[in-house]
Amino acid sequence: MKKHNDQKLVLSLLAITLVAIVFGTHFERIKIMIADRSAGLSGASAIKATQNLVSETPVAPELTLGFVGDIMLDRSVRIRVNKNLSGDYNKLFEHAAFLKTPDITFANLEGPVSDKGRDVGSIYSFRHDPAIIPAMKNAGIDIVSFANNHVGDWSEFAFKDSIERLRAEGMLICGAGMTQTEAETPTIIEESGIRIGFLCFSDVGPNWLQASGEAPGILIASDPHFEDIVRNAAQDVSALVVSFHFGDEYEPVHNIRQEALATRAVDAGADLIVGHHPHVVQDIDHYNGAPILYSLGNFIFDQYFSPETMRGLFVTTKLVGGTFTEVTPHRTVYDQNSVVRLAE
Repeated sequence: MKKHNDQKLVLSLLAITLVAIVFGTHFERIKIMIADRSAGLSGASAIKATQNLVSETPVAPELTLGFVGDIMLDRSVRIRVNKNLSGDYNKLFEHAAFLKTPDITFANLEGPVSDKGRDVGSIYSFRHDPAIIPAMKNAGIDIVSFANNHVGDWSEFAFKDSIERLRAEGMLICGAGMTQTEAETPTIIEESGIRIGFLCFSDVGPNWLQASGEAPGILIASDPHFEDIVRNAAQDVSALVVSFHFGDEYEPVHNIRQEALATRAVDAGADLIVGHHPHVVQDIDHYNGAPILYSLGNFIFDQYFSPETMRGLFVTTKLVGGTFTEVTPHRTVYDQNSVVRLAE
């Protein structure tokens, strides 16, 4: 008699499910009904009924992202690579396999990548060997900010050449373009049904290289249309990362200007803020649910004069839907040859 009753209950449940599918009844209601009705079934029958009649709740798509700070592979780094590392830039990253772990890894590229142009007379002028581009890609870096105070060090000619070389090698950039429209358009990466945009600004110049009209250049944070640029970028993506080259060099705590820019960007639609330029690590904060990484410090540089400038952060986070969660900082350190690794 019990077996016969069980069969009747299962048939009843099947009928309920079919009606729900036809008329659009929410699956959660079916689960409640099944839970209530299955209480009278034997254990095996209840489990089987539930498995057969209820589809699992869809899992929200998610991505993992990683962020590091300044990468500068010229000057003393270039000298030591050629002298001690057989001229192989890949060796700078031989202990940095962690860069390949996230789905997307972001960094700031401190200066042009070109063998063209002329030194415009900056007190510290950087120009990278084009060989660094495949080395960075091999290491797992997917996208770089190209909006900072050193991208114009070797003239507009080297700046444009750098953009062309980076794009030709498949390295994504943000914050710079051959026109104002290009610079203001977010770089979008689409993975697992999630569209994530990257928008990059410099708050420390060079102002002469600000993108304008059909002229090449970078995004400047003091642009009077700053909020509109961020707001427009946020409209076409699931989540928006806004990067700033900002802050006071060698200061371990962010300043009022950084906080103002970060919060304005979030109010305009940014979902995560990432900063660089101070050459040391600064604090991590949140505003209206958006993580703010004020400065990730140096990732690879030639500032060997203090422990603070030889350390940085590799921050990982998970993007679920349009929300960043599980923001986790990992300390990094580079040695006297600028070879980087996770700190012990």
